Amino acid sequence: MSVSVFNDEKLQQQFDKDGYIVVTFLSNEEVARLKNLYAEVSLQIPASFHSTSFSTDDALKQKINDAVEKIYSSKAEIFFHDIKKLGSSFLTKPTGISGTMPVHQDWTVVDEEQFYSVTAWVPLQDVNENNGAIKVLPGSHRFSKTLRSPNIPNEFDGLSEVISKQMKTLNMNAGEAFIFNHALLHASWLNQSSSPRVAVTYGLIPSEAKLYLYLKNENDKLVKYSMPDDMFSKYTNIGAPPACGEKMDEFDYEIKPVNEFQLKQMMNSVKELKMKPIFKDEEKQKFFEREGYVVYPLLNEAEVSDLKSFYESLQIKDEMGFGFHVSMDQKDKDISKRVREKMWGVVLPKLSEHLKDFKPFVASYVVKDPNPKGVVPAHQDWSFVDKEEDGFCSITCWTALVETNIDNGAMGVIRGSHKMMGNNRPSPSPQTPVPLSEHMFSIFPYLKTLDMKAGEVLMFDNRTFHASPPNTSNEIRLAAGVGVTQKDAQLIHYSLKPDGKESTIIKYKVDEDFYLKYNNALLAKMYDERKLIEDYEVLEEIAYTFPQYSSEELIEMIKAAGNEFNVPMCERLAKLFNYNMDGSAKEEPKVEVVEEKWVEPIQEEWKWNDERNFFQKYTPLNIAREIKKRVEGV
Repeated sequence: MSVSVFNDEKLQQQFDKDGYIVVTFLSNEEVARLKNLYAEVSLQIPASFHSTSFSTDDALKQKINDAVEKIYSSKAEIFFHDIKKLGSSFLTKPTGISGTMPVHQDWTVVDEEQFYSVTAWVPLQDVNENNGAIKVLPGSHRFSKTLRSPNIPNEFDGLSEVISKQMKTLNMNAGEAFIFNHALLHASWLNQSSSPRVAVTYGLIPSEAKLYLYLKNENDKLVKYSMPDDMFSKYTNIGAPPACGEKMDEFDYEIKPVNEFQLKQMMNSVKELKMKPIFKDEEKQKFFEREGYVVYPLLNEAEVSDLKSFYESLQIKDEMGFGFHVSMDQKDKDISKRVREKMWGVVLPKLSEHLKDFKPFVASYVVKDPNPKGVVPAHQDWSFVDKEEDGFCSITCWTALVETNIDNGAMGVIRGSHKMMGNNRPSPSPQTPVPLSEHMFSIFPYLKTLDMKAGEVLMFDNRTFHASPPNTSNEIRLAAGVGVTQKDAQLIHYSLKPDGKESTIIKYKVDEDFYLKYNNALLAKMYDERKLIEDYEVLEEIAYTFPQYSSEELIEMIKAAGNEFNVPMCERLAKLFNYNMDGSAKEEPKVEVVEEKWVEPIQEEWKWNDERNFFQKYTPLNIAREIKKRVEGV
């Protein structure tokens, strides 16, 4: 929303992002004056939640407005510009359950396609969970544009309990202001103290905005009324047609309740990744936080040639025999160490031109051999750092040493997927169940494949879903992989507890040498033998859980993040796997599935619930139908 009401640009940005801000607003002396005013106008403590705007005593409301305006006018000038003031009121929340204020949004009173309406809510005593502090769901003002009215249901009414668990409590001092967009989902704790909780509200809208009211009539139509600027003072018969309003329109309007999955979609759509900055370029940082990856030139021709020559000198073999391998899998750990030293020596100085306050923790050559049936399904990489929820993240810097495209198995990503799960990602594979186990192939058609020149780097968050189609060329696809993180991040490793229950993960404090000692093959063997990692400190044991989505739900989330069905790739795969475009098979296709995790060796098989191949899991007939629909528009 481009309209601005705050004088301070940073406050406006915070308000636009979260739907609210909390600022110091009144002095102790001003709070005391308002308390005295409240004592004058309040004859008794109300039996339930009460606003003085409900009163039919116009003189009383005018007295409150005038007194509050004398105190607030100078504050409003400091914080706001080009606004229209809507008046003030006292809000009283009595003690006990009678003062309950559930999860809700305030009415739609402006054209929210262009504007928003605002309230400044100021408590006259310190507030916390015990005496009725406000709770908010940050960013929820951006969930939808559904109209809100005194007498129509709210689309979130059935989700109050779910939303409450996600809300943030605003513990505030007396005189601070909670300034919020009326579309924000908010509520308040029960007042369990011995005194009423009192707050003062101050309403405002952009100066160009006009006020409206929406009400359902006896014919189940929604009526739109044009309302005067003092509507909150004049409109007291809540739910009834307003005597002070003018009818503008009448129309059908259906409120469709939001279900829990749709709520998760909405929350993901507005989620801002909390990340400690690592890029020097602010635009790269923003793009990475939003999309989960970024591509840019890194190495020059000589540096690419140097790394290719070093790789050739090592004569590295695919010891696992799966057609995709990484140098870290070598039994000779001296090779892994030499690769790390060489790669860090070439790549890190160039990364330093783009990154700040970072450190490396791993390095390896990533090799994908020619294999026309080798599909790498969508997956996430291990967790490498502690406290991802506090802004730390691990990043793979995947630098192409040859030109990569769909012919030789270009890397691909699902945009924005780093924000979809929030799960810990332990070893080993295939023993550890993971969120994408049931969806690796169903989400594959939404992969954004990335053509890259030799020397370009793909930096992706290790939470980002990534994959690649087969290498159908005659040459290997060679890349240099370096893992980096913020300089002050703590390296950790999660490993599934080898008790056969699949319910607990062990969190280890590790260093960069951990990845020279342990790879997935060794960790898988240790798990099967019920052995623990013994040479690193155990930080804690954690219950292992992750979000559960159906493929249909996950695809909806992927689409909501801006990902599109990759028609050219799927057309190519249908042909490659010998299917007709009507979805019928020319012959039974075979597919070799490999796991492209350059820090982990490839396992011979995944832990599937069934053994269907790519086009049995995501049928060619369905692909063909979707291609036809998109290409022909039918």
